[in-house]
Amino acid sequence: MIGLITFFGTLWGRVAVAGGIFAALVTAWLAFAHHYTSLGESRVLAKIEQRTNENVEKASRARASVAKVPSDQLDDRYRRD
Repeated sequence: MIGLITFFGTLWGRVAVAGGIFAALVTAWLAFAHHYTSLGESRVLAKIEQRTNENVEKASRARASVAKVPSDQLDDRYRRD
């Protein structure tokens, strides 16, 4: 134990402590960045899924409304031959 205390009192001991603190800070920063990125990705994916579901519902409502109309009445100015 005394040898460990005297080691940390030397120049190389202080370099080792500073390197350990630096490595811990870099690791914490990278972990935070990864968490923040994955959180952002999950939010974007949730928004995309929500909008896709809304579009699917809108399309199914449009299909249902068209299914009720007879096919000879589906002509309008935007219809192509």
